Amino acid sequence: MAANGYHPANTSVNGAPMSSASTQPAFDTVTVSAASVACDGDVANGLGHPRVFLDLTAEGKIVCPYCSRTYVLAEGAKIGHH
Repeated sequence: MAANGYHPANTSVNGAPMSSASTQPAFDTVTVSAASVACDGDVANGLGHPRVFLDLTAEGKIVCPYCSRTYVLAEGAKIGHH
């Protein structure tokens, strides 16, 4: 892959190609019991982002648009106030 401004070539420091597994970040999957969650990234490690409120009612899961953390509604969790 050639460098194109924001996306550098897929090479390591010494110029050898990197494997695709090492270039793919590992995103967290969080199981929650509520259909609405707030995500602000990993603030404790200095990797935060603006807090966003995410709604899992449509599909039972959602991906944060900032950090790509996936929230999954726990099996048997009730959606709504009842």
